[in-house]
Amino acid sequence: MRFIRITAAALVILTLGIRPSGADEVFELKVMVQQLRSDYESKIQSLEAKIGQLEASQEQRVTDQVTQLREEIKQEIKDETLQVDYIGRHNAPVGDGGLLVKNPFGFGNVSLGGYFDMEYLDRENEDAAFRQHRWIINIGAQLADRIRFNSEYEIEYGGTNAPAGDGEAKVEQAYGDYLINDMINLRAGAVLSPFGRYNLYHDSDLQDLTDRPILAKDIIPTTWTEAGYGFFGEFNPALGSYEDLMINYEIYAVNGLDSGFSDTGTSGAKNSLKTDNNDDKAFVGRVAVSPFLGHEAAVNGYSGEYNGKGDAITGIGFDTLNTFGPLELVTEYAYFGVEETPTAASDLANYFQGAYAQLNYHFWPEFLNNTFLGRGFERPTLTLVGRYDWAKIGDDSDAAGSGDNEEDRSTIGLNYRPLDSFVVKFEYQFNHTKNEILEAGDNNGFVSSVALGF
Repeated sequence: MRFIRITAAALVILTLGIRPSGADEVFELKVMVQQLRSDYESKIQSLEAKIGQLEASQEQRVTDQVTQLREEIKQEIKDETLQVDYIGRHNAPVGDGGLLVKNPFGFGNVSLGGYFDMEYLDRENEDAAFRQHRWIINIGAQLADRIRFNSEYEIEYGGTNAPAGDGEAKVEQAYGDYLINDMINLRAGAVLSPFGRYNLYHDSDLQDLTDRPILAKDIIPTTWTEAGYGFFGEFNPALGSYEDLMINYEIYAVNGLDSGFSDTGTSGAKNSLKTDNNDDKAFVGRVAVSPFLGHEAAVNGYSGEYNGKGDAITGIGFDTLNTFGPLELVTEYAYFGVEETPTAASDLANYFQGAYAQLNYHFWPEFLNNTFLGRGFERPTLTLVGRYDWAKIGDDSDAAGSGDNEEDRSTIGLNYRPLDSFVVKFEYQFNHTKNEILEAGDNNGFVSSVALGF
């Protein structure tokens, strides 16, 4: 009996300790599902992380491409609109122009460049003539990363058996730069006075018309070079959404203008690079603001004694550049007031003022691509140009005329550029004067020229 009870108990224990085969399969499936779920969740998390990394990488690539494209557009617009710090021919010696020569003594790089122009004038009451006007040589050097030199030497007119005074050779620029940072740098030597956009960007191949504005010849004595030193620089204030906002400036202490001006212009007042006729130094400066690419507005200032008696010439000027696709609008205005110690007879022009506005339209018809005008050139351009000039100078009470002298000019023109630095210009002028002649008087006429920079 005892045996039967023990055997029955053993069977019960064995029965309770063994699972049916179906329960084993369900258990194993549950374990597998949990493992798969864990694996898939891990893989999903890994994929999500990779997707996030790819998206971040793609965003960075897009950002980098946009940044690079923006910089390329900036540079192209700067090249097209000359919205640059003027450091001589093609920004030599660190730019892309001219011949770059390694110094044989092992220090610095030397660049050579320049430009020339020749003209044909056929105005009323004047003999038609060809004029070999300018031949300019630029030499620059990069002595170290932060020390450079630039120069510009001009030979104007002259030639075989040229009469006295029919031509000149002179230094237009010769200065050294000590670069500190973008915001402030030192410049010393013979510098272009930073007064007016045209005086800074006066090279013939950069211009779309042959004759310089009356303003740039009789009000601002272009090319206006002074001996002195001062500072220049540029910076980005980073004001909110104005990420392209740039401010650049130049300010110099110089010898200044002397008393050689008259009621027909200021060009005779340009001083020697060696001497000054008074102990007082003049100050000249320009501040330009570029809120957007292709747009710039600048204010110019000048003040200095001119005669050793404490009398001063003070000038204020404004200039703008605005580009709208193929359209380009350039404007400039300047005013100079002249102080004079009272004398028995007042014989000085007491003010000079002038302005111009020029509109350029750049275009190129595709049907010209396979003609001699377009063949072989990467970006040839035609430009329609219109400009209005005006200048007025106070009477100096001489016997040549009475009343203020005033002249205005309207010019229409067309030019052709197979290259940015080579241009053939054709234009017609309508001139009108009041009292003494400043430039062309009442003589209308045709003007053409060729200019080439290298």
